[in-house]
Amino acid sequence: MKSLRLTRHWSQEQLAQLSNLNVRTIQRVEKGEGAGLETLKSLASVFEISVDELKSVIEQDNQSGDEESLCSEHGKEMHEQAKAKVKAIRYFYAFTAFLVTVFVLFLLPNYNGGENTGPLIVVFLSFATLVAGLAIYVFEPFGAKWEKAKVSKIVQQQNQQRRLDNKH
Repeated sequence: MKSLRLTRHWSQEQLAQLSNLNVRTIQRVEKGEGAGLETLKSLASVFEISVDELKSVIEQDNQSGDEESLCSEHGKEMHEQAKAKVKAIRYFYAFTAFLVTVFVLFLLPNYNGGENTGPLIVVFLSFATLVAGLAIYVFEPFGAKWEKAKVSKIVQQQNQQRRLDNKH
């Protein structure tokens, strides 16, 4: 019934006034809770359809509402995963900035005109390894998306090869 109401650009209050029903009754019917015959007759007359057609519309709206709730649950899960990913990326950048700052602060007093170049290179490579490892963990360059793309590419190549083999 909500779909009928929205196609006419009516609020629940407007529909309640037109049908001489309580707003709470309109809300219950839209939620899929039971409605009496008199309520359905009143609503059907406002929408200029039969009671059976109204019942069918209410049933369809309830089914799509179930699908929407499943989609919204999936959407919430995806949102939480996205938030976790953003948090990991933020941590990566903060950690990288921290390591660069530590390296620069370590480099300045210990450079001594090139005398300590060997140890500085070791420290730099250690920090670079930490950043690279964290980057691989956070950005997942060989994660599920990469794997899916590679599988898709290989399957596509195999299909092209089969088509060529079938032509010959």
